[in-house]
Amino acid sequence: MAAPAGWSELPKELLHLISQRLDIEIDLLRFRSVCSNWRSSSIPNHHHILPLKFPLFLNSIHNASFSNLSKQNFFLIKPPPQQQTQIRPWLIRISKNSTGKSQLFNPLLCHVPPYLFPHALDSDELSVVPLGNNFIKEYDFTENWNYIFPEKVVAVTCHGKKPIVLGTLLVNPQPLILKCGDENWKVVPDLSVYLGDICDFKGWPYAVERNGNTVRVGVDDSCDSSVQLVSEPLVDGGGFRKFLVESESELLLVDVYDCTHVGFADHVPLRIDLFKLDEKEKKWVKLTSLGDRVLFLGFVCSFTISILDLCVTKGNCVIFMDNILKWFTYFDAASCVFNLDEGRLSPLSDYPEYDVFLPPEWIVNS
Repeated sequence: MAAPAGWSELPKELLHLISQRLDIEIDLLRFRSVCSNWRSSSIPNHHHILPLKFPLFLNSIHNASFSNLSKQNFFLIKPPPQQQTQIRPWLIRISKNSTGKSQLFNPLLCHVPPYLFPHALDSDELSVVPLGNNFIKEYDFTENWNYIFPEKVVAVTCHGKKPIVLGTLLVNPQPLILKCGDENWKVVPDLSVYLGDICDFKGWPYAVERNGNTVRVGVDDSCDSSVQLVSEPLVDGGGFRKFLVESESELLLVDVYDCTHVGFADHVPLRIDLFKLDEKEKKWVKLTSLGDRVLFLGFVCSFTISILDLCVTKGNCVIFMDNILKWFTYFDAASCVFNLDEGRLSPLSDYPEYDVFLPPEWIVNS
């Protein structure tokens, strides 16, 4: 009886198919690290850089130039399991540009220079928890900075169809769609100019309007963009700003009220309501708590983390990123925590246990 073939001898065609189904970059990196046969049978960057360049805007009408779209990933880096007893993890934002170079960024702030981190991170020796991602334009400081850059970009391959990009501009909140091979952005039909947020959920781009009306955006057989209703509007329209967040395979709606403008108590600058999508009934169901999870809320990406992974004792709070508060409150602090149990907003410095944004001592020592 012949001895079974080793894992390194698997057919290249099979290895290629397996690698295409690894949607998380860290999993693909580990896959390619097994041996030379596995590495040569996989595509190193098929999830990092989309196979297209997307048009930039010189103004809201004319497309003027094209640029690469890079993917940024949020990871929680934890020590090996035997060292995880109450050791603070590290939350990072990692991006790989079109030349294949990886860079580390501060997760609290978008559009900032990368960290100068003179160390190597060995993913085989660390526990890595993928949290979410966003897409950004690759910066070229020789470009004309009169271009209008997207505020937020969602890029997906919709279940076997060509990649599509859904984006919003600061000067035009109505969502725009770009299909692979197109030279121009197109306005998504049947959506209000009063957009709340866009996100990637279960491999599809989703968009929510400011009244809570929510749709899934796709491309039909004629290659025209289309929308499918997934939730009716909220009864009263809700608050000032809405965010979509995927959490434990469910879609959440974060509804933020600017209490300084709508007559609430002066000592409470904002209020947050949480909802979960009921896909069958096509409605948002109000939640009373996040339970044992902490919500990180940002303009370009939002996600939740369990208190077990964060090594903290209390959840049910929101940490604001990307200087998000300056858009709807006068609260004077760049990074803040909103305690949902108490309805209280405080500086992040008041919650040192949530400070996971700078390289911890154990990561430098290792």
